[in-house]
Amino acid sequence: MLNNYELYNNYKTAFETPDDGYSYFFGYYDKSPLNIDNTKLLSHRVSFDGRDVKDGDVADIGYFDLSTKEFIKLDETLAWNWQQGSQLQWLPPKFDEEIIYNSIKDDNFISIIYNIRTNKKRTIPFPIYVVHPNGQEALGINYERHYWCRGGYNYQNIKNKKWDKPYHKEDGIFKIDLEKETVKLIVNIVDVVENNKLSEFETCNNWLEHMMYNPSGDRFMFFHRWNKDNIDYSRVYTVDSNDGKNIFMYPDVRFYSHYFWKDNNYLSIWTYEPKNNHSSLIKTSNFIQKSKNLKVILKPLYKLIKSLLSTKIKSKIINQSKLLVFKDKTNNYTITGDNVLFGNGHQSWFNNKILLLNDTYQDNEYYRHLMIFNAEDNTFDFIGKFYSFYNDSVFRCDLHPRLSKNNKFLAIDSAHKENRKIILIKIEKD
Repeated sequence: MLNNYELYNNYKTAFETPDDGYSYFFGYYDKSPLNIDNTKLLSHRVSFDGRDVKDGDVADIGYFDLSTKEFIKLDETLAWNWQQGSQLQWLPPKFDEEIIYNSIKDDNFISIIYNIRTNKKRTIPFPIYVVHPNGQEALGINYERHYWCRGGYNYQNIKNKKWDKPYHKEDGIFKIDLEKETVKLIVNIVDVVENNKLSEFETCNNWLEHMMYNPSGDRFMFFHRWNKDNIDYSRVYTVDSNDGKNIFMYPDVRFYSHYFWKDNNYLSIWTYEPKNNHSSLIKTSNFIQKSKNLKVILKPLYKLIKSLLSTKIKSKIINQSKLLVFKDKTNNYTITGDNVLFGNGHQSWFNNKILLLNDTYQDNEYYRHLMIFNAEDNTFDFIGKFYSFYNDSVFRCDLHPRLSKNNKFLAIDSAHKENRKIILIKIEKD
């Protein structure tokens, strides 16, 4: 075992961030830290690890020059979290000269476009979540609202009680014109909540998140999530990106997780088969958490029992999920890797749409596993396993594997040491 991780089948490390006392990480799996020619690797740099982000915690914004292995610091930000960072990403369509990331200015969340050649930066008056393939517009959420409902994926430092309610008529998904620097609400959360409305929506926190454009950028998907009895439930929608019209809700199974557009018309996502009924798991969890007798009899241990049972129920639910591929705007689906692929991994399709990059959460020995799945013959090419110091918390370190544009490299975040690192792995074998 080398440095608490091991690579298999002749896979090799192309680069690993240094052991210099800092923690390096990129963020989510839905975008790549590598520029177009794989010579630069975007990274956040933080001076601590092993705890949640607090007010005043700063993350450095920069990149590694892979020819010199040097970290080039460009800026600092207070708008970040461990799971998605500052939404740092290369600006399309060039993926080389400009980057974009979120920050705070004058007690407002903003985004910044930074030109790494000229060192000039431009302020956009709203934080971004995902950038359109044309690089001229983006989608955003209200991170002031997000603070009150999404621990681990929210930002600190701004706490506006105005947004502390089940949902707000001024909240939703915003379209940001990066050239004109204008912002428009195109999906109102009130409209989403009113669609097949459940009574619990009036008392639970509701929020929208996890937007992703399809490759052409004419539609995007998003989650409607709500939290009831300490459990997050999900619905998934797709919608026209130009104006928020032609909205479509997929089968209401209440559980949707990691997603990726296979192409313009097909969305792959970890969920339940709609024909199966998983309500017994949810009802069991709700009963346990609501039972007054249980609370009275075991009051000193109730919180511990509640958290342990919630984890057990969640684990059981995740293990029953499958990777469904839906045709957009329909309930028609196929299953990728049925009875073979499981575990609710962070998945990305290769350019050939046959191979699928996937990972797992930690096993009983705290190792996370990384693999490539062949969807044609249902076989695996296992890449490696990585020990993780940080698990089952808002500061956990998921591998979040991401492919380079040409599919020759993949990058992961790893907490195999107490200061997390980015590891770049060569996919093409010698």
